Formats: sequence, C-alpha cells, structure tokens
Amino acid sequence: MFNFVKKDFLSLSKSKSDLLELLFMPFILIAILGFSLGNIMMGGTSNNTFNVGIVNEQNLERDLGRLENELVEQGMPAEIVAEMAAGAQESDPAAMLYELLEDESFADIMIVEEFDNLSSATQAMNEDEIAGFITIPENFSYHVWQSIYQEEDTSSALNITVNEAENMASIIIESVVTTFVAQYNLETSIALATNGQAEAENQTIQQGEKVQLSVEEPVSAFQYYTIGMGVMFALSTAPIIATRAFKEKEQHVFGRIMLSGTKPLTYLSSKMISGTLITFVQLAILFALSTLIFGTFKGRDSDFWINVVYTTGLYSILVGSLTSILTSISLYANDNRTVGFFGSFVSVFAFLGGSYIPVEQFSEYLKQIGNWTPNGATMTSYLQLLQGFDFQEVLPLMMRVIGMTVISLLMAVIIFPKRRLD
Repeated sequence: MFNFVKKDFLSLSKSKSDLLELLFMPFILIAILGFSLGNIMMGGTSNNTFNVGIVNEQNLERDLGRLENELVEQGMPAEIVAEMAAGAQESDPAAMLYELLEDESFADIMIVEEFDNLSSATQAMNEDEIAGFITIPENFSYHVWQSIYQEEDTSSALNITVNEAENMASIIIESVVTTFVAQYNLETSIALATNGQAEAENQTIQQGEKVQLSVEEPVSAFQYYTIGMGVMFALSTAPIIATRAFKEKEQHVFGRIMLSGTKPLTYLSSKMISGTLITFVQLAILFALSTLIFGTFKGRDSDFWINVVYTTGLYSILVGSLTSILTSISLYANDNRTVGFFGSFVSVFAFLGGSYIPVEQFSEYLKQIGNWTPNGATMTSYLQLLQGFDFQEVLPLMMRVIGMTVISLLMAVIIFPKRRLD
C-alpha cells in the first residue's frame, strides 16, 4: 500500500496543472480577496454614527404631583409620601433612558436629538435626518410608579419608530430599548421583593453564568479567506485523485495491479490514504505560507495549533473518504462523468459553506444549510477556533464531518468492484 500512496504523491508532484489548482490558485485568491474585499467583507471600515430622536410627551412635575395626591388620599403619612415621591423621581424610567442613550459608550454609535412632537420627529426621519425615534407616551412614568408604589395592574410601553432603509441602525435602537426595559423591570422586581434592601447591590448582581464567547480579536479578512480558500480547494483533491484512478483503469494499470495479487480493498484504501495525506499537506502548506507572508495566524499559542491539527486531520480524512467513493463509482460505472460532476459542484459547496462570503449576510437559513456541507462545517469550526473556542466546543460540527466520513467509506466499500475489471 505504501508504494501506491508514494506513486500518487510522485504523480501529483509532476503535474503542474494539479499543483497550480491545489496550491497556487488558493494562495493567489487569498491575496486578491484579502486586499480588495477585506474592509468590505469583514467590517474593517468603521460604523457611521447615526442620529436617533426622542419625543417625550409626558409632564414629569404633573405626574409626580398626581402620585403624591393619590398617596395622601390613601392615608399615608406625609414623611412616607415625601420619601416615595423622592424615590419615584430617582427611579424615573424616562430619565434613566435619557441617561443610557447619552452615555459615552454610545457616543461613537448614536447621537440623541430631542423633538417636541411626533410630527417633527416623523418629518426628520422621512428626510433621513434621523434613523428613527423613541416616543415616551403621556403618563408613561406615572403608570410605572402606579405599579410600583400602589401595586396597581397597569402597563406602559415605549414606542419605537424606525426608518426601514436604516436596517442596522433600527436593530441597534430596538436592541438598546429592549435591553433597557428588561433591565429596569428586573431591578425593580428585585427591589420590591427585598423591600429595597438589594437596591444598593444591584450593580453587582449577576444573572446566571457569565460566558465569554470570544476571547480573541475579530477574524480578519486574510484569516477568513485563508480558511475559505483552503477548505474549498481541498475538496478538489478528491476528484483529481479519482480521475487518476480512472485513467489507471483505462490504461490497464488497475488490471495489472489486481493480477499481481493485490486485494481490491487495498487499492481502494491506498486512494483514501492518498487523498487524506495530500489534503493535510496541502492545508498545512497553505496555512504556513499565509502565516509567513500575511501573518494570518501569527502569535497563536500551542493549544490553538493543536486544535487546528485535529480539525485539519478530520477534514483530510473526510476528503480521503470522498476520494474513495468517487474512485469506486467511476470504476464500477466505467465512467468518469460522476467525478467531473463533483468537481464542478465544488463551487456550489464553496458558496454554501461561506468560502466566498459569509452567507449569513444573505440568510441565516443558508448558513444552517452550509454547516451541513463538508467544507462549511469545517470552515465554521476553524473560525470558532480563531475566536477562542476550544476543540470540545466545535466538536458538534466536527461530528458532522465524522458522520459524512463514515457514510462515504461504507458506500465506497460497497460500490467498489471486488473482481478484476476488463
């Protein structure tokens, strides 16, 4: 078997067209895409600051006075009423929303503008002066105070109006407001449940476990395209070796190998091993050159490289199994068109797997489909490793790769002809 594998390596090394496809072309594409599309695709350009409006329709002084009068009518002592009124003013949700939106952490994202009424805010949005606006309706804070201090079943809601053309800005505005409402309700519930005892500690309360999903810098353009081009062109190894196997059959090399006493499955295994080793070497060279010239994976620790070796090894075995099944089909059918079809279909896998562009920008559904392709599942695993994930965390994706490998090998063994072919 060693001699068969050695023969495949030597044969490939003497083919300039195959070396061009497996090594030179992906490297050139990495350079082109990394330099030309990097800022566009990977978010290298800074986000433009957008304007957001606020329309406050409530009268704070009137609502505070109304609350105080109702508390007095309920027979509460003047000292308690004054204390509750002071607490209500401090916990005014409208004022807290203003404070959040004007926080320095949002300074590079949004600029807050106040409007006197809905018509002026709507006109500003229609003229693209603001991306949207938040309306604080009349009696908003008063209804919140009623539910807190008088335990009345009242509801109050903030209204959000956004410009549909400003998709990203709309998402940010809605996210900020939704998070604010959820946090305000949570802290208020805790304060009521503990009679205010937890109020001083609410800044340090942790809800559940804090999980850091990414401990690294965002994935760069060169990192993205090194992986994308690598996994895409690695798939080309399978049809290249399978085509050579079919030529060996046409030239009666396969027949002579069978006459020498070699078992058919030994020949098939040699193609699987050749596909695996060639793919591993191909990806190793590509990653090494990209790191050396573009600094793609420079500075990564040993754990990262160990995880990359695991992932590359599993993907290489999958490509080896695809090599074996393509070999089996072509020899069994005495036709190389299936191999050619798979070779032409690699570009479809590349698109679905995200080699050209992150497909989640088009549809999350496409991303889910892509993660069930051989290259897509592997590419997502590589990207997660780059973002600081451990191999155990990407194992569910790699289990898909393992499953595809097992199925491909079983089918290859079943289909492969067990007797000498004419």
